[in-house]
Amino acid sequence: MKIKRYVVTHLREAMPLIRKELGQDAVILNTKKVKVGGFFGFFQKQRLEVLAALDEEKVAKEETHEFATLLQSEKRRREEAPKVVQEKPKQTVEEPSKVTPPIQPAQQEEVDVIGELRSMKEIMMQMMENERLPKFLKPVNTYLEEQEYTNSIRSSIMAELLIRAKSMPGYTKEDTFDWMRQEFSKRLNNYPNIENTNKRIRCFVGPTGVGKTTTIAKLAGDILLKERKSVGLITSDTYRIAAVDQLRTYADILGIPLEVVQSPDELEQALTNLASCDIILMDTAGRNYQQYKYINQLEYLLVDKEISINLILSLTHRYADMKSITDNFQPLGVTEVMMTKMDETTVRGPIFNLMEDYKLPVTVVTTGQNVPDDMVKTSPEFLLDLVMGEKVYV
Repeated sequence: MKIKRYVVTHLREAMPLIRKELGQDAVILNTKKVKVGGFFGFFQKQRLEVLAALDEEKVAKEETHEFATLLQSEKRRREEAPKVVQEKPKQTVEEPSKVTPPIQPAQQEEVDVIGELRSMKEIMMQMMENERLPKFLKPVNTYLEEQEYTNSIRSSIMAELLIRAKSMPGYTKEDTFDWMRQEFSKRLNNYPNIENTNKRIRCFVGPTGVGKTTTIAKLAGDILLKERKSVGLITSDTYRIAAVDQLRTYADILGIPLEVVQSPDELEQALTNLASCDIILMDTAGRNYQQYKYINQLEYLLVDKEISINLILSLTHRYADMKSITDNFQPLGVTEVMMTKMDETTVRGPIFNLMEDYKLPVTVVTTGQNVPDDMVKTSPEFLLDLVMGEKVYV
């Protein structure tokens, strides 16, 4: 039980404080007049001492029961709703193929389950909006909201946690976060394989300012020093001042070849010059992702090439912007996503939002400016640690 003491002038002053700190389910245990302040017993002022308490365990059980009641009411409402009976068209013997086959029991059961889950999510959204979640589930919901997960992911996770809470009386706050990790672990199994499945030629695209060239240099260093493979660089970024010089500096440090191209013919020649390299990494100019002319130029450059397309995004962007960027680069055939600047934000939700919405693997995150360091290749365990807010990189 949580007990708090308030010293106020009138009882009406205590009520908003109690509601804010203990919630609507708090009860007042006692009130009494006290004297405060003064000097050597003189000039003291009379005040009202209010003791309020909240039985957290009782509230958690009541709120979980409330969810079950809401769900049953919704199911009953749907069952009792008048059903519109449509007159079935007469079927002739000559058209047996048009006869709709009856729904089998197993199919009907699946339909019922889907309908119940939909009802549960609708109720879940209503409870989140009205802040009517059970006491120990509110921290999980707040955490997911602060991490900027989409409402779809948040409501789905919270619905699963409510089901568990219903079947496990006496659960704790720690239990709810363990359940959250388990639910995200299940979701990871439905996302694309995050193993790197790039082709020999890998092209990197993205908007301005996401650290694309630096990320390519990190990957080149990783391939050369850790995978022990030969690597060559190509850049078509002749638009940005000093972009070629930046990549050439990295190439000189690593001792690897660099080719500069501006047309499909030059790209063909560059690929011929780098034929002996195990891996070829290709940089492109970062432009305004809303300029479709830029996307069309890339399509023209990469036409008929066996090239994997790697989209680079910054975690400092809003997720709405990430979606717009991804939508506009999708015509190129994006195969995977890399996230930069993870060290510049504490928000992790967009990583999972993107995998959920686009079924694209997030294979790499970068955590600083150091080349070839400050880069992590993701794994399921790494992503789960990110979900739990753990700092899993150095």
